[in-house]
Amino acid sequence: MSRTDREAGFTLLELLAVLAIMALAAGAVLQLGNANAETAKVRSFLIHAEAMMRQARIAAIETSTDQDVVIDIPQRRIIHEGRSTALEVPEGVSMKGTLARVPGAERNRYVIRFFPDGGSTGASLPFTFRGEIHELRVNWLTGLADVRRG
Repeated sequence: MSRTDREAGFTLLELLAVLAIMALAAGAVLQLGNANAETAKVRSFLIHAEAMMRQARIAAIETSTDQDVVIDIPQRRIIHEGRSTALEVPEGVSMKGTLARVPGAERNRYVIRFFPDGGSTGASLPFTFRGEIHELRVNWLTGLADVRRG
């Protein structure tokens, strides 16, 4: 073998260094992917929570009966009792808010009540995720719900 033939390939150390760099890059990409998936899950939750409030308002108007959406803090759930649907608050999301205490509601459970005239008891529910605040607001006069970033 000539000297050029022996030096034509890569050494084991060079191959290991390249593999280590590729593993670090793959780990960084996976971490970014997980962060994006968590953010998407939180956004999906907010969209569904807003939709739940709108459905409760519509159900109150259509059925001419009060409709309750329960915020269950210990269970980390939002429940539309009239339709028996529930949303789980994703991990990493903190819940704090301003809600009216409805008579008869259990401790640590708050109720947003929608009335047949379209109004509600109102609510301001800020959800915090990674330092960003997304506020789910329900207007007491009109019962309309929206989510605002802020």
